[in-house]
Amino acid sequence: MKRRHFLSFAGFGAGSCLVPAVIARRIHDVCIGASQPLILAPDHAHSCLYAEESYGNYILHLGDPNAEPDYPTLREFIEDRGFDPYDDDDLRRYVIEWQGLAEDFDEEEEGGVSSLYDRIDQPINESERDHWMEWNFEMREGTMPKAYHYLSGLPLINSESLSGFDFGELSFIEGDRPGSNLTYCTASSLAALASLQHRLNELNQDIAIKMHA
Repeated sequence: MKRRHFLSFAGFGAGSCLVPAVIARRIHDVCIGASQPLILAPDHAHSCLYAEESYGNYILHLGDPNAEPDYPTLREFIEDRGFDPYDDDDLRRYVIEWQGLAEDFDEEEEGGVSSLYDRIDQPINESERDHWMEWNFEMREGTMPKAYHYLSGLPLINSESLSGFDFGELSFIEGDRPGSNLTYCTASSLAALASLQHRLNELNQDIAIKMHA
């Protein structure tokens, strides 16, 4: 999986989020002229998009980028994969599939259903955690994919009059290299962040963009 699409700010033509001229002039003077952020966020926003600088771009996070992942319990992980955590036969099939044991494995020697019961309500670990990080956290559950899915679901493109400025773009990325599932969104400049905040305000999203050190 490797897909990208872009949304330009205050650009010309299709696929653009267009900023009114009076606001565009202020963004230009502060973000481009003075190299300072200009985030005109609601006073009492209910949630935050954090912008974390990375190699000249700003990676967007929906929620605290430093928060520990909220790992599911083993019970939840098993259920998400279509197995019944209350059925011994289903749990045996789960052990064979996810732990790579032979179908005639020795329960006493190799561990199996009984070992699952010992940690059924504990957070996942080892191979299950690795799988969840790659296929759940990096694509849906992490703060970066949450920002991606949130923003890609909004009507950010509008049809206001052109301001004449080019403030950069948002990049929506699914898989930034071969074998990667990482799903995220970046803003190319401080002006792009300011333009995004303006559009979120227009859409009454009640969300604030904050700079993350």
